[in-house]
Amino acid sequence: MNSIPATGFTSKTGFAKDERVLGQGWYTVRIGEMAARAEVNVQTIRFYEREGLLRNPARTPAGYRTYEQPDLDRVIFIRLCQGLGFTLREVRELIRLHRVSAASSPGTRMSPEAMREIVGLAEERIASIEGKIETLAKMRTDLLRVVSALSSSEAARCPASAPGAAKKAVARSM
Repeated sequence: MNSIPATGFTSKTGFAKDERVLGQGWYTVRIGEMAARAEVNVQTIRFYEREGLLRNPARTPAGYRTYEQPDLDRVIFIRLCQGLGFTLREVRELIRLHRVSAASSPGTRMSPEAMREIVGLAEERIASIEGKIETLAKMRTDLLRVVSALSSSEAARCPASAPGAAKKAVARSM
């Protein structure tokens, strides 16, 4: 399908109407505007393309990448998932599950199997976060102990240099 540069008409989202898909209401932007709207760097969008998280975009006759609203939605989704602590591998799996579910039953609810897999990924993420919270709480306690020791009037030496301090610190962190 031949691409024609955007005509300048814009939708509510600000995407320029692209006449290469007449009558279907598609709107396109170039990579810089896409990055700005998604609040990411242009290199981030290119990285998502290389990693298969974002489709390879259509190009204008001059070779410029053109993106549509679903592409922006995908980048925003990826950022949201990353903000929740999901790795790109996990984001890729979430996208796959959604794609499989949408393809197998267009217009209907997600399959119970896909829903269970998504819930399972979320539960794994929650467990990981809880583990990190426990580790941070231990670190906070240890740091408060060090600050207290250093703040006391009898702090003649660093508590880390006390005999056996290194072994105790390692044992507490396990």
